[in-house]
Amino acid sequence: MISKRRKGPIVLAVCVLTAVIVVTYAGPLAASVFQVGSHRTRQSVLDEPKWTGSPNGRLADSVYEGRRPTTGSPLLRHRKTSHKELLQSCSKNVYSPSGANLLINAANPEGAMSRLSYAWFDNIDVDIFRFSPSVIPYPTGSQHPYIGFAIQSLMPVDEDSAQHAVIIYCDMDWTLTDTFELPTLTCVTQPKVLNLPRWRPAKGSCDQTPVGHVNPRIFMSPLGEPLMLVATNGKANCLHEFVVDLRTFVPDLAPKFKIETVPIRFANLTALPRESSLAVVEEHYQLLFDDKNAIFVQHDIGDRSLTSMSDYGMRNLAVDAPTPECVLSLQKPVSDPDNQKVSLEQATNALRVTLCEYPCEPTLGNTVLMSIMHVKYEHLREVYYRRYLVVMNATAPFHILARSSSLIYLGSEERATVYTVAMQWDHSHFRTRSQSSIDPHNPVAKRAQIAAAAAKVSPETNSLVNDYYHGWLDDTVLISIGLNDQESAFMHINASQLLDCLEICPR
Repeated sequence: MISKRRKGPIVLAVCVLTAVIVVTYAGPLAASVFQVGSHRTRQSVLDEPKWTGSPNGRLADSVYEGRRPTTGSPLLRHRKTSHKELLQSCSKNVYSPSGANLLINAANPEGAMSRLSYAWFDNIDVDIFRFSPSVIPYPTGSQHPYIGFAIQSLMPVDEDSAQHAVIIYCDMDWTLTDTFELPTLTCVTQPKVLNLPRWRPAKGSCDQTPVGHVNPRIFMSPLGEPLMLVATNGKANCLHEFVVDLRTFVPDLAPKFKIETVPIRFANLTALPRESSLAVVEEHYQLLFDDKNAIFVQHDIGDRSLTSMSDYGMRNLAVDAPTPECVLSLQKPVSDPDNQKVSLEQATNALRVTLCEYPCEPTLGNTVLMSIMHVKYEHLREVYYRRYLVVMNATAPFHILARSSSLIYLGSEERATVYTVAMQWDHSHFRTRSQSSIDPHNPVAKRAQIAAAAAKVSPETNSLVNDYYHGWLDDTVLISIGLNDQESAFMHINASQLLDCLEICPR
């Protein structure tokens, strides 16, 4: 029995001890959350952020979920093993294996998505919306770090007036938002319009009014080509998917990307082939590049269809690699089919990723393709998207190996129409390379180790490696995001975050 006189000091001592424990253990955890992306002091708005990897991001995920971090199997690095083993990495809590994958923005000290601003001293008496963005990093040492593309829609005050939309582009650089001083990208050159050719659709296929150019997705090919997939009036149907090399319409793009010697294969809008008869509307196609950089067209992710643009002839290669149940199961039945609809859509371009950290040697046994797909929910006039990463073999017919749980961009609103447009490797501004494994005390051995490691990961000696389409787990992906068909945003995500806690798809 403790007397009332002694109870007060004991309670005080317990409180003090508890506070010390909380500060000691919770301090580093809280710090790790706020240090994601804040690894440097921003000296000016022209400084470019760097990020060293994903451990803080994974720890931030676990702290956000309120549970202990790093349950599940660790990442398997620097060893030869199967795709299935390499993809079975999970840092989530064992009690929520199917929980959403919360993605942390490495370019924002708060981890949330960042906005894109295409504004340029607008003096037009209408609301201007710039959305459906694609942002591509310029090479290291360029005058500006990025070029950004977007749809510009001029919405007249009179709702009965017709809407006119064009695709614009500008060079972009880092700046800080006015209120919270968070990093964002904004136009530093006046936006220009892509003057793309227009024509009327095939007679009888639909309304004869040209629709313009919709759903542009811009990305770099393995050869360094700045390609755009875009839907416009078809030559044989109402709406079709086309590809074009943007160097045709942006004259200074070649020297800015240092690709003057790269041939232009798609100088004009080129209709993408399909082996079957065309529907009235064909859109959301995807280009896949195999280990020899041959081009394939994937038309649909739900009822999978795949056509080669090179040696395989006009047949559906997806007959040998149909959509697995792990993807089809995302298309849930609806309770009111007259007013509700759930569909599967391809969202972004694909990227090649090696499932270990640099400088492990990329091989067909440890390298895959990844892209983001949408599950589109429609109810009356409301549209909502869920996002999932899809992982495929790096060779045709690109068997689907795995998919992620729902991808959540930190800072996005649940009821907003958040759709993912394009992905790029941002090697120019976020890649860091460590040579800690090299012996600093033996210069001869050091040079030999560097030469041997470089030979295995050089584009000249390894066909899987290039500066545009390929990366490792410790590299960073730039994801361009559209918001409500009105605004634009972006995230810088470590590749290992995207590939965390996947559901393996049985073959």
